[in-house]
Amino acid sequence: MEVTNVIKKIGEYWDERSLIFDKEHDTEDLNAWEATLARLLGADINKSVVDLGTGTGFLANMTSKMGYPTIGIDISKEMMRIGVRHAKNAQTNAVYMEGSALSLPFMDNTVDYIINTRLIWTLVEADTAIKEWCRIIKPGGKIYCFNRMMEGVGLTSSKVNIYKDDVVNELLEIKGAQMDELISLLARNGLCDVKIEKLPGLTRPGFNYEPWFVLMGTKPVIRRHVEEDGIAEFWNKNAKNYEATHQVKNKEMWKKVLEEFVGENKNQTILDVATGTGIIANMLGSIGYENVMGIDLSEDMMAIAIEHALEENTNVKFKLANAMELPFNDEIFDLVISSRLLWTLTEPDDAIKEWKRVLKSGGQIIAINELEPEIGIRCENIDDYRKNIKAVNLPYGNVDQEEIIEKLKECGLKNVEIKHLKDCRLINSERENWYAFIGIK
Repeated sequence: MEVTNVIKKIGEYWDERSLIFDKEHDTEDLNAWEATLARLLGADINKSVVDLGTGTGFLANMTSKMGYPTIGIDISKEMMRIGVRHAKNAQTNAVYMEGSALSLPFMDNTVDYIINTRLIWTLVEADTAIKEWCRIIKPGGKIYCFNRMMEGVGLTSSKVNIYKDDVVNELLEIKGAQMDELISLLARNGLCDVKIEKLPGLTRPGFNYEPWFVLMGTKPVIRRHVEEDGIAEFWNKNAKNYEATHQVKNKEMWKKVLEEFVGENKNQTILDVATGTGIIANMLGSIGYENVMGIDLSEDMMAIAIEHALEENTNVKFKLANAMELPFNDEIFDLVISSRLLWTLTEPDDAIKEWKRVLKSGGQIIAINELEPEIGIRCENIDDYRKNIKAVNLPYGNVDQEEIIEKLKECGLKNVEIKHLKDCRLINSERENWYAFIGIK
């Protein structure tokens, strides 16, 4: 039985039981649960919560009532119909959406917390699910999985075939997982600080059930993401004044040189990495290249680039993206070009490998930069820039040109060379110190 059919069967089971679910599970101390959630989620009620396997909205309506923006998701519409009714009666703002824990309708890194109760044991393809959860939570965001467990053992749902279907039951991979197996599940799929905590006192007195535990983990804060935010913030602040000192002088000469480098084929696909205000991308578009895409981390810089594209009718397209994590499939561009980017890269080796990944076999990388001839890139105030963008290091801020050539070769590029952009200057300079590192995949 395909996974989609298994999920459908599970959803149908809970649809049938929706009307009696609340009554069967009306055992909880609501005040104790609210206090526990407040402790785990923290005081910042602006943080978003997604309640997976929300059912009739026990957690979703509670966190919404506490002030957290909350979305409840489930495969059972009938369960959620009751959750919506509960939300109306409790005057909460919880939102409910149909969806599977294996494929969530959210962008990467956009949710602060994922919570769920009695869901973990029901997971089909548990590793796929946790990877998906990890994808949507922000760096530093947390996952909390509440479930009853046998103390010192773990989940005990393997004792029953709840869905009365041997195929479905077999696919519930972790229905009887021990505590160390649950910790491993979260840890191997990208979460850190994974642990299980016992939560006594959540069930009202008089009910003899196994105690509640919470399995929890945190999405690591990766240095690249911190630096990415710093880079975007810096260039957004400097966008309006950028072209006053960085616009090119004699555009026709620049276009002539660029066309010599890029070639006569106007149909080739071109990616301008860290396009900024689109100076290179729009010159290529105005020359007649029909498939130019510019990407950058700075929305404010690209807003200017888009204005220029409209003014010049270049048909260049733009996309928000990191030069080190390109949102494109392998081998789709004929050319990857950049200008004044090398010295700003926090991880230049990874960046070059990423550019090569999206490049077709036989395609070119052209990395334009100011150079001191026979020496390399030498940037004044490099430390100030590094501190402004919160970067640990800028390896190509002051680097010999031979090192860049060797790195391009190590990444598998052939016929690597440096070419001078003769008669090419900036608007405020008479120096012809522009060179291009060129290599072929």
